[in-house]
Amino acid sequence: MSRRFRPGEAVWVELCTPDPEQAVTFYSALLGWTVRPERLGTTTYRMCSVDGHDVAGISDATALHGGRPRGWIAYFAVDDIARSAQQAVALGGELVTPPRYLPAAGTGAAVIDPFGAAFGLYQGESRAGVQTLNSVGALCWNELDTGEPARSVAYYQALFGYTTEQRGDSPTARPYTLLMLDDVPVAGVLELDNEWPNLIPSKWITYFAVASLDDALARVTALGGTPTVGPVDSPHGPLHLVKDPGGHTLCLIQLEAGLREHPSSHPAVNR
Repeated sequence: MSRRFRPGEAVWVELCTPDPEQAVTFYSALLGWTVRPERLGTTTYRMCSVDGHDVAGISDATALHGGRPRGWIAYFAVDDIARSAQQAVALGGELVTPPRYLPAAGTGAAVIDPFGAAFGLYQGESRAGVQTLNSVGALCWNELDTGEPARSVAYYQALFGYTTEQRGDSPTARPYTLLMLDDVPVAGVLELDNEWPNLIPSKWITYFAVASLDDALARVTALGGTPTVGPVDSPHGPLHLVKDPGGHTLCLIQLEAGLREHPSSHPAVNR
């Protein structure tokens, strides 16, 4: 299924872990993924799909990104990855993986923003990105949790051209900012407590949809993971942060209304 993504949309998510086989076992059982190996240089990339639609990747942290960053990485669409990578650094980020051509896909790069959050840039070619959104087992939202919300928002606005909208009804009672493209929400920013000594590095959180949150949490525990924060009643359904057996954080949500619009439902944005 071919989709067009606008620059600034999260188009791919990848788990970078030192134990990819452990991750394959966990996520296949938790989210119903089918995993197939693909060669990526001298290493193996694990492509994850639901009902034949690619939804995520699992990479070996010892082979990619110089051993860092580890955990879930959200990749954002760009039109010119070389220019975007330079801009990401000029704005204060760190380029940990320079633009690299990925056969049968496109060109990707990995960046750490000025406040510690890892993210990716992706210029898609034959593979535009995820092939489904909002369905069970698939990506439905990306959220930046940060103790530096104003400065973080300014960084991503300068990089991707977002507008913003403040949400006053955050289920966590913490300030929440929507990042927008043409008045369409594409990601969120949650303000964390940043008072010393509780300084927390920023982190992008990947949301996956599940059919039943209670059942999914039971599977998380049975598979060696750990439920952490939740459950939280959100406008889009109950959600819960969890850690997989490798300690990587993600969010599970029993989705009652779509969080991300499908790319085919809006025109592409040219920058």
